[in-house]
Amino acid sequence: MPTTEELKPLHYALAPKTGYVYVAPVNTPPPKFPFEPDGRDIAFTYKEGLTEVAAKWVSIGNTSLENGIEMSVEGDDPETLGTWQVPALEVTSPPKSYSMTINLADISLETLKLYYGAGDSSVVGGQFVIPNTATPADRAVYIIGTDGRHAVAWYYPSTRIIGSDSITLDPAALTEVPVRASIVAGRAYADLDVDNKIVPGSEKNGLGRVYPKVRLPEVI
Repeated sequence: MPTTEELKPLHYALAPKTGYVYVAPVNTPPPKFPFEPDGRDIAFTYKEGLTEVAAKWVSIGNTSLENGIEMSVEGDDPETLGTWQVPALEVTSPPKSYSMTINLADISLETLKLYYGAGDSSVVGGQFVIPNTATPADRAVYIIGTDGRHAVAWYYPSTRIIGSDSITLDPAALTEVPVRASIVAGRAYADLDVDNKIVPGSEKNGLGRVYPKVRLPEVI
């Protein structure tokens, strides 16, 4: 297993030529990073205490090449507060919320469920039934991008996904199904140990984890 120093890149800029998005049930722990993704589903087992749990990350399929994943932050701007004597005495820290827009390029049952806010009951005889009332899908999300030699990744243990914009049927372009994933509080796992066991006390509160750019072990 390469050391942290061996995986360290020469610089931290990255133009990801390929990337993959995976979804799983809320609070599913992330796969071990780094690895070179190939778009196939990722299945593994991990240990939580004495219990062995099966985990599976399902590839969401093709996403837009033209419209990349957009990560957004919303909230009021900080405001400077002051007194007559000290005009810039304090600066407020307004709360922030985070979300991302993903333009799906597959017209599959899974993407339709995410877009229209439907569950498994919406699939009847291999066809999709649009529900009367949309309910955002609760999913963990894992995104990994690579240039073939390096990789970066984002892990969100809990998001709520629903359609965010219109679907356009354009004869000159691939049809895109835009969804918005709102990031909510979840269980931000630490890395699993060599035995795929969660290290006790290593979990951190947070909305997710970001894995900075590293070299892929296969190219060291």
